[in-house]
Order: sequence, then C-alpha cells, then structure tokens
Amino acid sequence: MYNDVIEYLDQKRVKEALVQLAALAHEADNWKLSSEIENLQTTYSYMLQYASQGMEDPERNKLYHKLIRRAYELADSAEFIRKHHSGNGYQQGKYRVMQQFESKSFRDYCLSLEAFSEDLGMAQISIMDETQRSQSINDIYARHEKDVTEMFDKIWLSTHWTDEDLDGATAILESLLVPANDIAVMISAITLNLLQLFDSRKFQFLLKAYQIHSEAIVTQRALTGIALTAYYQEKRLNLYPELVEALSLLNDSTPIAKELNKIQIILLLSHETEKIEKKMREEIIPNMKISPEMMNPGQKIFDMEDLEDKNPEWEKEIKRVEEYLHELGALQSEGADTYMSAFSQLKSYPFFRQAAHWFYPFDRQQPDVAQVFKRKNIDGEKSIISTLMDSTMFCNSDKYSFCLTLQNIPSDQLELLATEFNMQNEMIGEGQNPLAEYIQAEKKSENVCRQYIHDLYRFFKLWMYRSEMHDIFTDDLALWKCEVLKPLIHTPESLKHIAEYLFSKEYFEQACEIYNELLQYDNLNDDFWRKTGFCYQKMKAYSKALQAYEQADLLKPDHVWTLKQMAQCNKRQQQYQKALECLYKIESMQPENLNLLLQIGQCLANLRMYDKALTYFFKVEYLDKAPANAQRAIGWCYFMTGKYDDANRFFDKLLRSDESQSSDWLNAGHVYLAQNNIQRALECYRHVESTCKTHDEFMKLYLADKAALLEQGILEENIYLVADML
Repeated sequence: MYNDVIEYLDQKRVKEALVQLAALAHEADNWKLSSEIENLQTTYSYMLQYASQGMEDPERNKLYHKLIRRAYELADSAEFIRKHHSGNGYQQGKYRVMQQFESKSFRDYCLSLEAFSEDLGMAQISIMDETQRSQSINDIYARHEKDVTEMFDKIWLSTHWTDEDLDGATAILESLLVPANDIAVMISAITLNLLQLFDSRKFQFLLKAYQIHSEAIVTQRALTGIALTAYYQEKRLNLYPELVEALSLLNDSTPIAKELNKIQIILLLSHETEKIEKKMREEIIPNMKISPEMMNPGQKIFDMEDLEDKNPEWEKEIKRVEEYLHELGALQSEGADTYMSAFSQLKSYPFFRQAAHWFYPFDRQQPDVAQVFKRKNIDGEKSIISTLMDSTMFCNSDKYSFCLTLQNIPSDQLELLATEFNMQNEMIGEGQNPLAEYIQAEKKSENVCRQYIHDLYRFFKLWMYRSEMHDIFTDDLALWKCEVLKPLIHTPESLKHIAEYLFSKEYFEQACEIYNELLQYDNLNDDFWRKTGFCYQKMKAYSKALQAYEQADLLKPDHVWTLKQMAQCNKRQQQYQKALECLYKIESMQPENLNLLLQIGQCLANLRMYDKALTYFFKVEYLDKAPANAQRAIGWCYFMTGKYDDANRFFDKLLRSDESQSSDWLNAGHVYLAQNNIQRALECYRHVESTCKTHDEFMKLYLADKAALLEQGILEENIYLVADML
C-alpha cells in the first residue's frame, strides 16, 4: 500500500494518493496521522474547488508543492509506524516500549547532559573518601550513559521532528556544557534514522552541526550523515529547494569538497574489507609469526651488531616481519580497514547489544571499561596498551572490544601481554614501525572520519540484529553520482582522486564514467584519454578503447604504451593489419624487444604471411633464453604451410622439454593427423584428454582448430572419426 501511495505521488495523482494514504494510516492504527491526513484531504478538496471555478490564487502553486511534500512525509511516517507497531525485532521492541512511556524532551536531555560535567566535578572535590568518591563517579557515568543511550533510541526510532524537537536538539548542539562525544552519538542516531525516512528538520540539524561545531568528532560524523542521506534520500531532498541550496552554499566557507572526497574514498575502500580480511587471514598473519628463539627476552638478538653470531634465519624473519608491517602500514595509510578480521570475533559482549554503544566515541571512563585502566601495566604513559587506546589506528568499536577482552584476562597473563607488546615495539624500532606513525599522529579530521566509517561498517556487518536493516555497505556508495552533491564533489581534483582510486582497484566501469566526465573539464589531457581507453579495453569495448587511444596518440604521438594497447585492441577485433601498423612503429623505437617481435610474427601469421612471420620467430628463438613460445609459433607456421616434417621437428623439441604444454601435444597431434599417422595422432590427443576434466572440455579444444585441419585437406568426417577413436 505504501508503494502505491508513493507511486501516485510521483505521478502527481494526488487525490488517489490521499485515499490510499488514509487507508495506510488506518493500518498503522495512529489517530494523529489519520486526523492530519483528513485535514490534508480537506485542504486539497478546497484547492480543487477553487481551481474548478477559475479563481486566481497566486499562492496556489506554492501551496500545491507544500501539500505534496507533506503527503510524502505522512506516507513515510505511516509506513514507519506500521512496521514498528508489530513484530518481534529489536527495533520494534524498543519502539513499543517508548510508546508506552513518555520519554524526556530534548530540553530535558540537554539539562541532564549539561549537569554531567558539573556533577562529576563536584564529586571529585567534595567527597574525600576515595572509595565513596570512586563509587559516586561511577554512578554519575552510569546515569549519563543511560541518558545518552535513551536519547539515541529516541532519535533513531522517531518519525518526523516538530519545530519544538528541532529547537531542543539545537539547544544541545549549541550548549557549551554538553560533551562533544554526546553530540557525536546523537548525530549517529540521526544518520541511522534518515537512512530509513527523510526528515527535513533532522537534515537541517546535520547541516548546522557541520557548520557551527568546532570538534572534528562532531563535524565529520555530521558530514558523513549529510553525504549518506543525500545519496539515499536524494529524491526526497529535492522536494526541499531551501535545503539543496543550503547544502550547495557550504562550499563557500568550508573545505567540504576535500572532506567529501575523503569520505568517498573511505566508503569505497570498505568494498575492499573482505579482500583484506582474506589476505590478513591467509597471508599476512601466518607470515608474521616469529620463532620462539627470537622472542626470548634474555637474548639481545635485536641488536644488528649481534646478528652475525646468531642464526642467519633470524635476520630473515625480522626482515619478513618488517615487510608485512610495511604492507599493513600502506593499507592503513589508504584508510583501509585492516582490523575487521581481528576484532570481528570480539563483538559478542553484552555491551554491544545496545545499538547506541556501537557509536560511542572511546572513553576510558565509560563504565564498562573503566576498571581496565586501573589495573597494573595498563594505565600510565609508558603502557603500550594505553598508547594504543589513544591512537587513531583502531576505530572506537574495536577499542571497546579490546578493553572488554582485557577484563577477562588474569593479572599475571595481562602483565605478560603488556611486556610482549613493549618487546615487539622495541624489536621493530620506532623509526621502522609504520604503526608507530599512526600511534603518534595527531587526530586529524581524516582519522576521525575513517574511524567513524569503520564503526558504521562493524555495526552493519556484525551487530546481532543487523538483519533488521539494509546493509548500506553492499551498495555502490558512489557519491559522485548524486546530483545534489555534485556542486560539492564535482571538482576536477576530487573527481581525479576518485577515478585514480577506482582505476587502481580495477573498478574499470566506474572509473571510466569519471574519466569521461574529467575529459569535459580537460579534453587535452592525454593521460585521461589513455586511462579511459584502458578502462574500455578491460570492459572489452575495444572500438571505444581505440577511439580513446587515438585521441591520446594525437595529443602525444608515438607513446609506446599507447601504441601497444592499440595493437592489442586491434588484434582482439582481428584487425591484424592495423595492429601491425602500431607494432611496426614500436619496432622502430625498440628493435630488440623480443616480446614485440613475437607479436609482430603472430599478426603476420594471422594474415597468412607465414614467410615474414617465420623471419621474426626465428630471430626471437635465436635471441631468447627461453624460446618455447617462438618454437610453438614456428611449428604452427610450418604446419599451416604444409611443411609437416619441419613442424614435427619443433613440436618434438617442445614435447621433450620441461616447458611442454597441452597445446603442444594437441598441435603435434594435428601434424600427425595431416600426415595420416593416426596412431601417433591418437597418442598425442589422448595425452591432451588426460589433462582435461571431461571429454567435452577436450572436444572444445580439439574442434577449435577444425578450420585449420580442414585447410590442411583433412576430411571433416575424419576429424570426427578420430575423436571417437579416443
């Protein structure tokens, strides 16, 4: 029914939409909605009545668009309430509980959150007994956490805000006493809510949060929420021209284009997380194991001067560990999520049952983890574990996972763990450890943004009730395609950055779209043309690839790489003469390039210019240290020219070598068949069949050369008879 309402509104069939909307509100069992829809129907009836009488109304158009906009909002609200009114999911349960009890207003939450800092300060100076003071502080943090979590749920599971709601929420945002961490959690709830239904007031709140707040943890979450909302709710957002204009105006006074570009790259990198997990699990982690001898703290083998007296294998192990750490550092410097695999198994603690907790900025005083930092070897400036918790390399969710895990480790084992962390830190050396750079890096907006998106990723992938939501990380998340974001993200610099990322990760179709757009800004950029051509080539659109390469060649003639790709595309289209033209140009610049000579010979052979082809193949065979490919080509040329004895000589040479392939046995079989030596031909074909999984697989290989066999005078029935003899 909801889809019917939206379809009618999209088609501007307002009267029918309102009828269906009234039925939807009845199904949601919400009298307030029903009453408002009835008023909307009455208003629309009067509008139709006045219009039918030919009465002029300069405000009619404005009122009409406002009415349609409100109808969309009521439809979204009715569907939201209907879905949450029944069902046994986490969200439905929370929603029903909140409906039964009157929740605090945002003004009330503002007062409670503002009182937190004051209550904390008073407890620290007024209570002298350490035990009582500690207990009082814990109670204050617990009350504060309860308020933040309740506010999160109130926002996440709300329909549209009223003006009063917006004013109260804005008071929290503008308060100098409310901690930035609390506002950050609030913004996460707004983002999750906006992904379900569009609310102009909540979006307005995000815009204001990004503009006025000074803390990166607030502004970066707000901007991420703005970007995701615009991407998923673009259709709704376009109904509010004032919001679209406000969004475009952000470019005038903020570095939003650069920051949106960072968000886009990190979102795209999330598509690589599963690949990174597999690489970590199968390659990096197994190869980072260090031998027990190296981990003996009594041996100072990490001094390079002493390595000459130690096992040479230890030096290799150190270098191997360093290589993998550098690889980790390179992935992290991109913004890649390298810790998902390590922490995915640590999200089953009760702490993570609450949705709000997945978005808590890490705080050592959070009640669930506060006790960890009171233990030996954990707190203090020299504790590596304490340093890690201050670093930017872990997202907030993973830091909580780490601390919750430490709670379950006995003190003696915890002390050993802390010692091993310090040992490994000394072993690798501060200057050589790429992770150390992350530990010491100042917390910039890019790090905050990366941590937040990694928190979001874990929530959508690992939360125990994730099946209730659509996983946004299964989508393209191509922000550059969003029209309302184009004024902000469609700068040549931003588009180039995104295109280069997509190109490097082999997302050629998406990269091609952006390179084509970049060419509208700068169609004299030969590198853009080359990369566009390569994208088309990888997409097997060879004609388009050639057009792009030809443009690149006009701008920068005789570029070897371009000529090579043009030759490849022409070969794919069986345009061997055109391919030869490109290859001959390269030959004039690289006359001793053996691979090039081999390609020229192949094109000549395909043009049936076998004598010329043999000249090139023989040159390669003479000069190449591994001439197997040239010998295969020579054997085939001799076969196609009917020189079977010469062909046999080369194929026999290949079959006796360690580099023999199934194709060599197949081709040798063809030569024997042409000589009517059926038994030798069958021997060769049987060898090929033994390497195939099925007889059908062999037949595909065998019949692929049917035209060549017919050309050598072999009767078609004999070709099939031989196959049946196997």
